Amino acid sequence: MFFSFRIIFFMILALVGLFSVRAQNILHSSLFTPHSSLHEADSNKLSLRADIIGFFKNNEYFSPVAVGQTLPGTTLNLALGYQVADKFKAELGAYAVKYSGRNSMENLQAFVRLQYAITPHFNMVMGNIYGGVNHRLIEPLYLWERHFTDNPESGLQFVLHSDRWFADVWLDWQHFIQRGDPSPEALVFGISAERQLTGNDNRFDLTVPLQLIIHHQGGQIDTSDEPMIVLGNMATGFCSRLNMNNGRIKSVGLDVYLAGYWDRYSNETLRPFDKGWGVYPTLYMDMSPFKLMTGYWYAEKFHAFLGEPLFGSFDPHRPHKQLPTRNLFTFKFIFDKQLFKRVSVGAQLETYSDLDRGETDYSFGVHLRLKTR
Repeated sequence: MFFSFRIIFFMILALVGLFSVRAQNILHSSLFTPHSSLHEADSNKLSLRADIIGFFKNNEYFSPVAVGQTLPGTTLNLALGYQVADKFKAELGAYAVKYSGRNSMENLQAFVRLQYAITPHFNMVMGNIYGGVNHRLIEPLYLWERHFTDNPESGLQFVLHSDRWFADVWLDWQHFIQRGDPSPEALVFGISAERQLTGNDNRFDLTVPLQLIIHHQGGQIDTSDEPMIVLGNMATGFCSRLNMNNGRIKSVGLDVYLAGYWDRYSNETLRPFDKGWGVYPTLYMDMSPFKLMTGYWYAEKFHAFLGEPLFGSFDPHRPHKQLPTRNLFTFKFIFDKQLFKRVSVGAQLETYSDLDRGETDYSFGVHLRLKTR
């Protein structure tokens, strides 16, 4: 298994140098963290960074494959950093989530990040990596509210990021074990990359994306009786965008993704399907600070362990709740604005209409972010 991971990892690092890419349309850009370069002006300086996000997201889900939940809270990330020239930076701090209505802090943990700029546009990151929505995965593969609720990702990451390039290869080590531990190790390996097929001076952009995530659970040194898990998702297709020179509409676009799911060690009791697929064409319009997106999701026996559960064919917490074929019409209304240099705000309304059941699930929310240094 690890041999396969290494082969894939270094093949991607080699191939990514052969083509230029552009990042896909970003719906929640205020949640992204610029991370591709270190600046010489920050050399030999201590910096205190604060990243605070207040969020409220209400999921009104009544589908058999997803359960509704309301998420009110705040994430806090404080870190003291030191940079050496424009090549290396180290950060040490703390991370926590505070949910409204709970007295205790959740996910309270140390935060450690080391970043080495191999070139101005190619960075290696160790410790707490740039995770969450920064991977730019599509919604069927990644539920974006995890950016608020999950532990910060930690492991190893290589990021290639410039005006014409984007590639992200990472290893998120979710659970580390030692010999004799009663639980298995768990990790996620991921790739997110795009290739731009048109020049930067064109009004029309066309890119080919590749997204791959693999979840692995198991090991040889633990005493757990839990079964081995190796399952994953892949997505590819094309992303097109027409940039407007003036007017209220900044750009319009059509993205088409084909997604796959496979489970190497299937367990019908926990995961009733061992492979599946889905297709997701979407239309979007950028009228910054407003964005609109509508799409159609058709899938058969699909599952994504990190994805929005409404796109899946079964509920992983209640595997007997199944919808093998999915016909969803999606709509998103996004408000995303930089208020000041260090403050941004976002709000969203999202609907998921099940054409087979004749019912609509929806979510809405808002977030406010202070990011200062």
